[in-house]
Amino acid sequence: MATAKMIATHSKGAEIYRGPISGEKLNGMLDEFSIPRCLFFGIEKIEEFGFNRSTGFYWLKQEKKTERKIDKVGTSYFDTQLAAFIAPRRVSKITGVKAKEIFLSLAVAEILVGVPESDKVKFVSTTGIYRVHPVAVFEPTVVGIKTK
Repeated sequence: MATAKMIATHSKGAEIYRGPISGEKLNGMLDEFSIPRCLFFGIEKIEEFGFNRSTGFYWLKQEKKTERKIDKVGTSYFDTQLAAFIAPRRVSKITGVKAKEIFLSLAVAEILVGVPESDKVKFVSTTGIYRVHPVAVFEPTVVGIKTK
């Protein structure tokens, strides 16, 4: 699995947290890099969170795969292991996240916050297909969460 290799490569020098503190650390990192927490709402029971500040690489392991249905957008799927590189207002080289819109299911490769406008978020697939949505549609008060 590519994610396991990436974690092994970037875990040296990383901050690693296990248990309930993991979710708090994930949220702190998202806040620090101006990534709305609501984009990752639906990830549950994080068992491990790691962050290598020198490379911007982070990963998390959750107990089981989760699914999030979002009105007017589609469905997001979070695998048991997620990994990506983070920078201000940008998450790239994402593994472990897929999005389904109507009948098309694609791996999400990049998330750009504030593109093209400050209240928008752009999701880019591994094939280059992208969608732009208002950040507000991802707020937990607007959508329901279904966990598998």
